Amino acid sequence: MKRLAALKFPFEKRELVILAALLLIAFMVRLAFFPISGYITDNNTNISWFSAAADYGPRVFYQKVWCDYPPLNVYFFWAFGSLAKGLSLFGSSLILYIIKLPATLFDIAASFLIFAFVRKRLTFKMALLASGLYAFNPVVIFNSAVWGQLDGIYTFFLVLSVYLILESKPKWATAVFMLAVLTKPQSIALAPLIIFLVFRKYNWDWKKLITPVLAGAATIFAVVLPFEWNDPVTFLFNIYFGAYNNPVYQITSFNAFNIWGFNMYASDMQGLPFLNFNIIGWIMFGTLAVFTLYFVHKRASAAPELCVIFAAFVLLFGFFMLPTRMHERYMFPAISMLALMFPFIKKTRPLYLVLTTTCLVNQAYVLYWLNVSYAASGGHWSQNLNGDPVVLAVSLINIATFVTVLMLMLGELWGRKSLFQGNMKPEPTLQKGDG
Repeated sequence: MKRLAALKFPFEKRELVILAALLLIAFMVRLAFFPISGYITDNNTNISWFSAAADYGPRVFYQKVWCDYPPLNVYFFWAFGSLAKGLSLFGSSLILYIIKLPATLFDIAASFLIFAFVRKRLTFKMALLASGLYAFNPVVIFNSAVWGQLDGIYTFFLVLSVYLILESKPKWATAVFMLAVLTKPQSIALAPLIIFLVFRKYNWDWKKLITPVLAGAATIFAVVLPFEWNDPVTFLFNIYFGAYNNPVYQITSFNAFNIWGFNMYASDMQGLPFLNFNIIGWIMFGTLAVFTLYFVHKRASAAPELCVIFAAFVLLFGFFMLPTRMHERYMFPAISMLALMFPFIKKTRPLYLVLTTTCLVNQAYVLYWLNVSYAASGGHWSQNLNGDPVVLAVSLINIATFVTVLMLMLGELWGRKSLFQGNMKPEPTLQKGDG
C-alpha cells in the first residue's frame, strides 16, 4: 500500500483525494452563506479592524483603533485586510467575503486535524465521518460563514494543542495552546488540562518543565513584541483584563443560554458579601476543573486518549455553562471535541446532537434579536430576553445535558465503566517524554 510518508499520517492517496473533495465541498457550502450580512455592528467593527491593520500594520494598531481582541488576531486582520485593500474591496459588499474567510479556513483546517487524529487510530470511513461532523456542523457554518465570528480560529489551536499533547509533543502543545490564548482568552478553559498533561508527560519532574515553559514564553513574546517591546506584560494585562472588567460585560449572561440564562443581564457584582455572582461562577468552574483532572487521573488507564478528549470537552462545555459574562457562542469549541469523540464513544453521540441543536438555536436566536434591536433602536441592543420561553427552554436543556455529563463521569469513577466500555479505543499514547 502506497503511503504519503512525508505527511507522517497513514493516508492513501485515494483517501487524501476524497478528504480534499469533502473539505472543498464544505468550503463551497460556507461560501454560499458569505453574502449574508450577519450582525451589522459586528461587520462594521471587523471592517474597521481589518482596514486599520492594513493601513497602519500591527505595530501601532492598538494606538489607532479601539480593539479588545488579543494581539494574534491583528496579524489576521493585517494579512486579510491587506488582501482586501489590494483588491479594493473596502466599501464593497464583497468585503464580507474577506471578513469571513479567516475563520472559514481554520474551520477547514480543524476538520483536517480531526480526520488525521481519527485516521491514525480507526478506519478511513470513521475518520471521514468525524471530519464531516465538524466540517458540516451547522453551528460551525453559522458562526463563521453567516455571523462572521472568529471562534473557528482559536478552536483550531485548541484542537491542535490536544492533538499534540496526545502525540507526546508537550513543548509544541504548550506553544500552540499559547497561540489559542493569544487569539481568545476563553481558551484558558483548557489550561488546567494542558498543564496537568504536560506535568504528566514529564513524570512530574520540575526540571524538565523548563522546556515547555520556555516554549510558551517564547511564543507569547514572538507574538507580542511587534506591538510593544518596552512593557509587553502590562500591554497584555491591559488588553485581557481591560476588556474583562469593562462594566458593559459585568453581567450574569451576555446572551448565553446557560445556568445564568434564567436571570440574564443582571449585574454579576451582586450577591453575598465578598461572594458575588462572578466569584461564584469561577468557584464552580474551578471545582469542575479539579474534578475533571481527578477523573483523568483515575480513569486514564482505561482509555488514555479518550479520557483526555472527553475531559477537554467537559472543560469547554463547563466554561460556557458556569462562569458569568459568557456570550452566546462560547460553547463553540466544545463541538470540536464532540466531533472528535463521535467515532470512539457511543454515549457522547447524543451529546453531539443535543448541543449542536442548543448551540445553533442560541446563536441564531440571539442574532435575530440583535438585528431586530439594531433596526428598532439605531444600533443599540435593547431587547430583553429575560423570561423568553426559548431562552428558558434551551437553558434548561443545556443544564440537563451538563448534569448528564457529570453523571457519566461519576458512573465511570464509581466503577460502572459506563462511558468507555464497549467503545472503539485507540492505542494508548500517553507515554512520558517528548517523542
